[in-house]
Amino acid sequence: MLSVAELSVRYGAIRALERVSLDVPDEAIVAVLGSNGAGKSTLLRAISGTHKLHKGRIDAGTITHDGQRLDKLNPAATVARGVVQVPEGRRIFGRLTVEENLRAGGMGVKGRTQAGARDRVFDLFPRLRERRSQLAALLSGGEQQMLAIGRALMANPKLLLLDEPSLGLAPQVVEQIGEIILEINRHGTSVLLVEQNASMALRVADLAYVLDVGEVSLHGSAEELAASDKVQRLYLGHGAEDDAAGDERAAAGTAPRRSVARLSRWTG
Repeated sequence: MLSVAELSVRYGAIRALERVSLDVPDEAIVAVLGSNGAGKSTLLRAISGTHKLHKGRIDAGTITHDGQRLDKLNPAATVARGVVQVPEGRRIFGRLTVEENLRAGGMGVKGRTQAGARDRVFDLFPRLRERRSQLAALLSGGEQQMLAIGRALMANPKLLLLDEPSLGLAPQVVEQIGEIILEINRHGTSVLLVEQNASMALRVADLAYVLDVGEVSLHGSAEELAASDKVQRLYLGHGAEDDAAGDERAAAGTAPRRSVARLSRWTG
């Protein structure tokens, strides 16, 4: 569905991404891990076409979605192609109600189609249905994240780009967000998930990449990365001195919730 090939992006004299390549297969969840400054948000901005708003420039490489170049499109055209980003930081419209926020997300969708999309969002997030007339600024952090995701779903995306959806949320809410991502994917939407919470990301993902100072340092199935020494040490909080039993528990705790048959579609 999505192919990023040899992508390089810079902000002025600063190179943020260097020859990054990754693929998001149809109906897959792909996680991108990395520390602050690794280039994760820049990757999503380049895909959604919003990098120019941050004075970013694509120096090299291509971004292709369903056979069409995205790196030649503006953000509105990218959304029209079915690629929709939920930016980091729950950037909802605080002075609008929940329902008005959803309506804004579905501006390109008309009539019954918008009503149907709204009903699907309310089915996925019953709490938003309960608070449909409430100002978005008065929602909790978890509810605001649900609203940000719901607003993006109003555009009926084929590919959903999620930038740090667990940021600043309590552990139990992070678990809910993970389940929501799985449910969105079950309904046929592919997901590219950028996360610092490696434990949650690797539980829900099929495939994963690690960005290190703008370059891909590891990639493979989520299960493989969850078991790798580097990922356990840097992102899962397990030191190299852990015994075999501890390593096994750590890997089991982050194992993706996927069948082997499903995973083999993308890993061969």
